[in-house]
Amino acid sequence: MFSLKNIYTWISLILLFGTVFISANQLSANSAAKQERVRMKLYYFKTDAGDRKIQIGLTAGSGKNMHGVKNGKVMLTSQLNDSTVTLATLETDTLGFVTLFLSPDLKLPMDEDGKSIIAANYDGDDIYASASGDMEISDIDLEFTFEEEDSVKYLNILANRIDGEGNKIPVEGLDINIGVQRLYSVLPIEKVETDEDGSAVLEISNDLPGDAVGLLTFVARIEDNDDFGNVTKSASHEWGTPVSYEIKPLPRQLWTDEAPIWMIASVCIILMGAWYHFFLSISKLIKLKKLSD
Repeated sequence: MFSLKNIYTWISLILLFGTVFISANQLSANSAAKQERVRMKLYYFKTDAGDRKIQIGLTAGSGKNMHGVKNGKVMLTSQLNDSTVTLATLETDTLGFVTLFLSPDLKLPMDEDGKSIIAANYDGDDIYASASGDMEISDIDLEFTFEEEDSVKYLNILANRIDGEGNKIPVEGLDINIGVQRLYSVLPIEKVETDEDGSAVLEISNDLPGDAVGLLTFVARIEDNDDFGNVTKSASHEWGTPVSYEIKPLPRQLWTDEAPIWMIASVCIILMGAWYHFFLSISKLIKLKKLSD
């Protein structure tokens, strides 16, 4: 039989273990509550040369207190059905961004429609909660053709999606921003939309300034598209107005290193008049001295 002392002992042990278990759960809950929520965004870029890169941004906080999660380890994978290919494990910079450059010979796993799934995972730490994200990307090909009818210039753009077997499929209803390359930026011209054949036509003005031979570089951009990400394509054609970029000496002006001729002549005349009156005064003084003698 259990004695009263043994019953008290068991009750004390049960209460002790219960208190420890509840305290541990509370500490775990408080620790989880202190972790900042992390938001993840994925971006895909394809340049004119065919180079590709994936950029991931990690941000924490809310409102005006939003800030990047620095030194966060992000694992990038490519998924297809039940298979997963690890692309890289990278660390975010001080702004919370990390970029993975894809080599030209790397082919991402894709389904029969040509879609590749890119997934990113951040495990978090004692300060930041975990976060994950993914995106579906399809490869697209942009082609330029130039036509001129009755002195009217037309720029044609053909957009084709590449499926899993490498076939080109026209993309309908795609917004493409058209611009002209300038020294430090792209001058926007107009936004066009492709038809059922994946084609879009833009009439080009005759007064666009080009280089010394009238060469214009047209830039087509697909921006933040859900299927293709950010894609840039460019092509050059002699449709611009020739502009000479030869550096010529500036004419004589008030603000240049060489003063205008009229200013130099005016200063010389003023100085000559001042020196004339100076010597005239000296000569008068000498004559007065002689007369006084």
